[in-house]
Amino acid sequence: MKHSTLKHLTAAVATTFALGAAGAASAAAALPPLKTQGEVQYLTGGVGEQQAQSIKQAQSEFPLTLEFVEKAKPRDDYVADVDVKVMDHQGKNVLTTRADGPFLLAKLPSGEYTVKATYRGHTIEKKVHVTKPGAARAVFVWNAEH
Repeated sequence: MKHSTLKHLTAAVATTFALGAAGAASAAAALPPLKTQGEVQYLTGGVGEQQAQSIKQAQSEFPLTLEFVEKAKPRDDYVADVDVKVMDHQGKNVLTTRADGPFLLAKLPSGEYTVKATYRGHTIEKKVHVTKPGAARAVFVWNAEH
């Protein structure tokens, strides 16, 4: 009797690990590809619920998270096609890209950065302090054009 119970428990644990691994693999598969520009690794995307959730889960692995939103009624909307420029404390450009979705995650060295995000010709500038992964987050919000 004990051997049978142990066998069922072992099978249940193995199934749980397999499902967890499949879920992690599925989340990783939903992530957009990691890109490199100079010393900076980054990814951008978040179009679609599955990819957005995968990116939100991956935020803790990246020192900088940027999010792009348009203020709208009845609710705010995520936006894509945002031109992004990240400069270090000396004004040196470390990343220039176009966001393919409402999120951009970047692996940057610790330090002070200025981020300029441009959407439909309107630029918002923010200062960010990057330390450890998951620590720095900036949300850029544009008013909807009428």
